[in-house]
Amino acid sequence: AAPTGAAGEAGTWAAIKVMRLNRPSFHCPPSTTALSFIDGLSTPPPSLAPSDIGPSDSLIFPPGFGNIYLGETFSAYVSVCNNSHLELSRVEVRAELQTGTKRISLLDGSSSFLQAFPPKGHEDYILEHELKEAGVHIMICTASFFEASGEERKVRQYFKFQVQKPLSVTTKLHFMSNSIFLENQIQNITKLPLYLSLIKFEPSNPYHREDLST
Repeated sequence: AAPTGAAGEAGTWAAIKVMRLNRPSFHCPPSTTALSFIDGLSTPPPSLAPSDIGPSDSLIFPPGFGNIYLGETFSAYVSVCNNSHLELSRVEVRAELQTGTKRISLLDGSSSFLQAFPPKGHEDYILEHELKEAGVHIMICTASFFEASGEERKVRQYFKFQVQKPLSVTTKLHFMSNSIFLENQIQNITKLPLYLSLIKFEPSNPYHREDLST
């Protein structure tokens, strides 16, 4: 992901790079030879390799940041690099996630700072956080350090991304005699298939529920 902002000339000394960790997908090559055995044949011709049909054994890296949805675990690879030809000291790295309602600490390097950071060196971190809010999220990465002259500097970068809702839930109430029927319509609003492992209705007092699936 590209930073949306960076602070100061300290970036000429140190740089922060962030990449979202995402699952790769299988490469599906376009196949025209497979059409020859679909009509009337139960097995492919001997000249047709298994890799010609469906997903191959090759993986494709995600082309970019991609979509991320509510309930997913956001995983990021953070690398802090010393771009200078001099050693830096007391390097402290922090990472925070700003949501619409709060700021969450992902990494606090105040208690485990780097005493010495060699020229052209790098320090890597893997951060994870379960996304519980939809909307704009901003990941704030900050590195503070001291130059050889003893002057303290900071570099800060911002990485913005949008957390989307995967489902749309519509609720309807139906009144019949002395009964109330509740109807929920769940729609997948993503571009990928979803697998629902559990749907549970939890009423408040004085109502109770009866699970018809057991």
